[in-house]
Amino acid sequence: MEDFIFAPENDYSKDEDPKASGKKPWRIAVVDDEENIHKVTKFALSDFTFEGRRLEFVDAFSGEEARRIFKDYDDIAVVLLDVVMESEHAGLDTAKFIREELKNTSTRIVLRTGQPGQAPEREVISEYDINDYKEKTELTSRKLYTLMYSCLRSYRDILALDESRKGLERVIKASKNIYEKRFLDEFTAGVLQQITSILHIDESAFFGKLEGLTAQDHDGECRIVAGTGMFSPKVGETVSTHLDSDFIELIKNANESQGLHKDEKYLAVSKGQDGQKNILYLSGIKEQNQMDEHLIELFCDNVLVAFDNLYLKDQLVETQKELVYRLGEAVESRSRETGNHVKRVAAISRLLGLAMGMTEARAEILHYASPLHDLGKIGIPDSVLNKPGKLTEDEWDLMKKHARIGHQLLGDSKREILRAGAMISLQHHEKWDGSGYPEGLKGEEISLEARITAVADVYDALASDRVYKPAWPLEDVNKHIREQAGIHFDPRVVDALFSKIDEVTAIRSRYMDKFSGDEV
Repeated sequence: MEDFIFAPENDYSKDEDPKASGKKPWRIAVVDDEENIHKVTKFALSDFTFEGRRLEFVDAFSGEEARRIFKDYDDIAVVLLDVVMESEHAGLDTAKFIREELKNTSTRIVLRTGQPGQAPEREVISEYDINDYKEKTELTSRKLYTLMYSCLRSYRDILALDESRKGLERVIKASKNIYEKRFLDEFTAGVLQQITSILHIDESAFFGKLEGLTAQDHDGECRIVAGTGMFSPKVGETVSTHLDSDFIELIKNANESQGLHKDEKYLAVSKGQDGQKNILYLSGIKEQNQMDEHLIELFCDNVLVAFDNLYLKDQLVETQKELVYRLGEAVESRSRETGNHVKRVAAISRLLGLAMGMTEARAEILHYASPLHDLGKIGIPDSVLNKPGKLTEDEWDLMKKHARIGHQLLGDSKREILRAGAMISLQHHEKWDGSGYPEGLKGEEISLEARITAVADVYDALASDRVYKPAWPLEDVNKHIREQAGIHFDPRVVDALFSKIDEVTAIRSRYMDKFSGDEV
C-alpha cells in the first residue's frame, strides 16, 4: 500500500501559480489527538492548490479545542475530524456542534477513524450530517488529494449558491423600494454580487477588485446613475472620463443589445423602450471560459431589461408626482401667491415628517401630497379668494368650504399620494384643541400628515408676504408658533420644527418668492 506521507504521483496543480494569484488560501482544520496525523497530513498536502489557492491549516487536538476554533473562524472549508479523542464519540459530538449549534452547513466534514468498529460507518452517515467517512489507513496521499479536491469543489459551489441567493435578495429588495434614495445603488450592488457568484469569485475579490457602474445615455449625454467601489462617488459624472475609448465608441454606435469584453472589463449596452441607452459596466473580471462568458452576457442582457423596466416605472411615478406638484402650484397662482409657497411647504413637511419618525417612503408621500392642502380653493370665487381686506362672516363661511371641496375632488382616488392629499386638504385647518374646522377634530384624531402640514403652512404663510398682509418678522412668527403649541398645533410637531429650524431657514432661502412688478 502506498505510504501516506509520500507526495502524490499526479501533480494536479501543475498549471496553477498560487504565488502569482495572491488569493486567500483555503482554511483546513485538522482535528486529531495524534500529533503525527497533523504532521503527515500537512506534508502530504504541502504543495496542494485548488483554483490557484493553497491550503492554510488550523490544528485542534481535542473536540473541545475544535469547538473553540470553529467559533473563531467562520471560513473553514474542510475539517478532517477524528472520531475518538478525549472520548469515544468526541468527533461525532463536534460534528453535531458544527451543524446544529453553529448552524454551519457549508464546511465539509470528513470523519477519520482508526477504530471503525466503535463508530460504524452506516450508522454515522445516516445519523450525522457528514460528507465522508474514512479509515485512517485508507487515506494515502493520492486519495487525500482526491478527497480534498472533491470537498473543496463542493464547498466552493455551496458558497456560490449562497452568494447567488444573497444577490437575488438584494436585487429583489432594491426593485421594491423605489422610494429609497439608494434604490439604484442597491440594485447595482446586487447585480455585482450575482456576477460574483456566477464566476465563483472569492469574497476578497468581490470587495477588493470587482467594481461596476450603471449609466444612461440620453441624446448623446451618458451619465453614471449608480456605482460600486471606485465608481460610488462618481454618480452624475459622464462616463467618457472613466471608460476606454472602445467602450465609449460602442455606447455611441449601439442600436441594439451589444457587449464588449476587453482585458478584465466588460460593458453591456441596450436601447430602452423610450429611446435611452442603458449601460452596465464591470471591471475586474478575469478571462473566463466560453460558458462563463455566455453566462455574463446572458445575465447582463437580462439585467439591462430589468433596469429599463424599473427606470420606466420610476419615471411614471415621478411624472405623477410632478403633476400633483404643479397642480398645487396652479392653485397658489390663482390666489395670486407664488408657486414657491407650495415648494416650501412640501420641503418643510418632508423634513418634519422624518423628524417625527416617518419612514422615508411615508415622508416622500407627504412631500408630494402637502402641496394639495389648498386644492379646494379652486371652488372659491376670486372676489373672496383675492380680497385684500378682512372677509365678512359670509365670505369666511364660504372660504372655509375649500377644505371639503379639496377632499371631494381627491377622496375617491386609489392613488396613495392623492388619498393623502385628500386627507390633508380636509384636516389641515383642524386644531389640536378641537376648535378648528370643518369637523372640530382634536389631538391625534387629526392625521399626522395634516398636523405637520398645518405647522409648515402657517409658519411659511406668516413669514411671507401675502396679498392681504406683509410678512411678519421671524421673531414674531416663532413666538406665535410656540404660543399655539397645544392650542392650534401638535406640540410635538412644533418641537420638531424648532429642532430643525436651521434646515427650515435654508429651505425658505432656497425657494424665495420673486414678485414681478404687477404683484403686490
